Amino acid sequence: MTTQPSRAAKQGGGCFSRLLNLLTFLILLIGLLLLAGVVLLFAAPDVVQPLLGVQLFGQREGNEGGEITAVVPTTAAIAILPTSTATSPVALSQLQPTWTPQAVTVNNESDPLYTPPPSRTPTAIPIFPTNTSTSTPTPTPTNTPTATPVGPTPTSSPTRAPFPFTKSDTSPFYLQNYANNAGCNWLGIAGEVLDINRNPVPKSTYQVHIWDSGLNERVPVGGAPAYSPSGWEQFVFSSPVVRSYKVQLETSNGTPVSEVYTVTTRASCNENLLRFDFVQNH
Repeated sequence: MTTQPSRAAKQGGGCFSRLLNLLTFLILLIGLLLLAGVVLLFAAPDVVQPLLGVQLFGQREGNEGGEITAVVPTTAAIAILPTSTATSPVALSQLQPTWTPQAVTVNNESDPLYTPPPSRTPTAIPIFPTNTSTSTPTPTPTNTPTATPVGPTPTSSPTRAPFPFTKSDTSPFYLQNYANNAGCNWLGIAGEVLDINRNPVPKSTYQVHIWDSGLNERVPVGGAPAYSPSGWEQFVFSSPVVRSYKVQLETSNGTPVSEVYTVTTRASCNENLLRFDFVQNH
């Protein structure tokens, strides 16, 4: 009789323990759900507010600067777990946000995040000239062969001088005085006149005009036979010196038959005779 009540008491105590465990589990589950709801409320308010049908956050009228504050909903009671912050409405600027996206500001002075590649400059299309008709080349006439003369090649005749007499190829040339006994105490100009056949011209048919350096004389041809039958001579100074004179052949009546030649004496006893000869050209 004593064993049955103790067994019933044990069964009653086991049911109570199971009920207490079930309630504890339900309270724990509800707490976890509330905690998840609070976390979801702060993390994604735009998703939770339409589900609850209330506005948990809004803008309080009269707040300077448009500061946003938390508004406690009045439609339903929500269990709020104790936190480290005050339960009274606080400014959202004082809350620690979980994550706020930062706007990217492009500074012209810093390197841009992305630099677009330079646009490709279109290449100018070359314009080629249109084909123009080319003129037909005109055939050039060929050179007609000329007959080659038989025999020796003719030589050109020497150029005719403007005057019939010119100086010889060796004139002027310098010698030591030999025509008189004055030796070195004498300085003179002398020569001869030859015709076209290289023979002395007749006496007194021509004269030699000598002037400059304080001298102006006309000497008849043939008056100095020591040089040639047509020889002539003119004394200019008593010792060898350097002086310039002009010489020209004339007819006996003073008509020029040669151009004017300039000669220069030398200051040397071995060259105190200046020889100058005239030769007929035509």
